[in-house]
Amino acid sequence: MNSKNLKKKRYAVYGLMEFMLRLPTPTGGVDIHFTGGQMSGYGVIPSQYETSDPILIRMIEATPEFKTGKITVL
Repeated sequence: MNSKNLKKKRYAVYGLMEFMLRLPTPTGGVDIHFTGGQMSGYGVIPSQYETSDPILIRMIEATPEFKTGKITVL
């Protein structure tokens, strides 16, 4: 698959400056770090993570955190 055809997806967790999601794998797990969150008198910037890896996208979107809305797509 050509990497130019892959679309990036950006995920967000509102209300947190950082968030770590552990995705289980047969060999242990993959840690996904959401970073860059900010809260100020001017507004809220959620912690974010961006990927174009279709396997990671499927794994993130299968988590309870995504299904309940804690993790959202920007």
